[in-house]
Amino acid sequence: MIEVIATLQANALLFGLLLVRISAMFATAPVLSSRVVPVRVRAGLAVILALATLPLVADGTLQVPESTVAYVLLAGKEVIVGIAIGLIAQMLFAAVQVAGSVIDMGSGFAMAQTIDPTSNANLSLLGRIYNLIATTVFIAIGGHLILVQAVVASFGLVPPTSLPNPFALSEGMLVRSADLFMIAMQVAAPLMAALLITDVALGIISRAAPQMNVFIVGLPVKAGVALMGTAVLLPAFVTLLNGATQQMFQDLSDVLRATGSP
Repeated sequence: MIEVIATLQANALLFGLLLVRISAMFATAPVLSSRVVPVRVRAGLAVILALATLPLVADGTLQVPESTVAYVLLAGKEVIVGIAIGLIAQMLFAAVQVAGSVIDMGSGFAMAQTIDPTSNANLSLLGRIYNLIATTVFIAIGGHLILVQAVVASFGLVPPTSLPNPFALSEGMLVRSADLFMIAMQVAAPLMAALLITDVALGIISRAAPQMNVFIVGLPVKAGVALMGTAVLLPAFVTLLNGATQQMFQDLSDVLRATGSP
């Protein structure tokens, strides 16, 4: 404890930079930024993680500028890097929410909107179910712990006292945002195909029996197809999420490595 206090006193400015990046990551990362996690808990975890990281970073080679302007600029850079780490991890959940919303529009569930406490967003039924499944898989494989390890490792890839490569960071964010739509399409495509076949079948039935109200009959039929399809495809969905989560952490490492290179 005495050593920690001594290290903190000798590197107070550096500790501030570490705390800024970690806090920014906590504010945007999946699960950690959820409304169900109290702000005081997040703040306490950020301080504890910054204290634990300080001895690893404070090796005597980093020179923190004493100028107020330079320090504020570095703190702003830390905010950007921390937000980028959280947003890259959040993109997977955004893809799942997009897929769920698309399926809901095709199945009729879009008429029922609920507030999802894990994402602080207004989601329809299947969008919330998919988001909860993604959160469960993320926690089950230790994604929240890997994310903490990633932000600690980021101080070695993008030192807090150096200026990053902004073009590499922006390019990496754009590429990963494009992958978001690919993941959403992979999740939604099977059920959208099933719903399309259902619509075609209902159209044929309506031509054969014009007196039948296709809208009234079609809503429960398409809702049932969506729910049954979700249950049948759940193992494949979990496997896809597992692989996408692992790839997301690899992409995060690649982006940080490119950002830290001159």
